[in-house]
Amino acid sequence: MGASATEDVEFVEYDLEDDDDGMDEDDQAAARALPVPHIATPAVARTRGRLLGRSPSILSSSRDRFDSIPGPGTSQHGPQRSIEGWIILVSGVKEDAEESDLFDAFRDFGRVKDLHFNLERRTGYGKGYALVEYESFEEAKTAIKAMNGRQLLTKTIHVDWAFNRGPIQKVISTRPSRPRSRTPPRRLAALTY
Repeated sequence: MGASATEDVEFVEYDLEDDDDGMDEDDQAAARALPVPHIATPAVARTRGRLLGRSPSILSSSRDRFDSIPGPGTSQHGPQRSIEGWIILVSGVKEDAEESDLFDAFRDFGRVKDLHFNLERRTGYGKGYALVEYESFEEAKTAIKAMNGRQLLTKTIHVDWAFNRGPIQKVISTRPSRPRSRTPPRRLAALTY
């Protein structure tokens, strides 16, 4: 196989003394006579990247479409809109409450787009919280102001934004605060006898 491959190849010989490159001698002399310009500094600075040649107005509008992490000097507090709408978190909901009870309580403030009331698998009772979604910011804000701290089925509920920008606020506990001692009561009783 190797012998047949070398037999099929044709070799071409070039004459090195033939200096015919297709240019006349007059053209070569004219090409050599042209001065080469020397540029001290380039007129346009070279830049690289995807944003080359775009105007600043296009860049600023594209920045508005994407989420960004705020810098250390900026403070952005307040509610954060989810993709679907404005979601509020209702905590402290009674375990035997039903989704219809929550829907009836929160539909007075605007059109409820969605309501999630998660149930415990084993017992079938509610887990104690719900997520209510509104179309507009004003409806959700009105619902928070009106329902926060109110009674729903004999239990006080707490209503706030589900998604917040900025630091986490103080956690609201349903248990009353009591002073804690360093020694548990059982050990204290055992030490006194």
